Amino acid sequence: MITLLSLCVLCLAALILIPVVLVVVGLPFLLMMALLPWLLRIVGVILLLKALFEQPTRWENFMPAVIAFALSILIGWIV
Repeated sequence: MITLLSLCVLCLAALILIPVVLVVVGLPFLLMMALLPWLLRIVGVILLLKALFEQPTRWENFMPAVIAFALSILIGWIV
């Protein structure tokens, strides 16, 4: 049987542990989402330069750069 004292101790431990676990899990996710638009813009520039230097120049070569820029704008707008 769970006594009232043990239930209070369990709830108090949960009140302390739940925010700590959420911070440990959520902080890296928030940092990744904050840095992702900048990283996608860098990747977009690299892919754009790669497409410009390929011969013959075709519009299909620019699609990965366009997708990277579009994702960076979308994620930057969401975050």
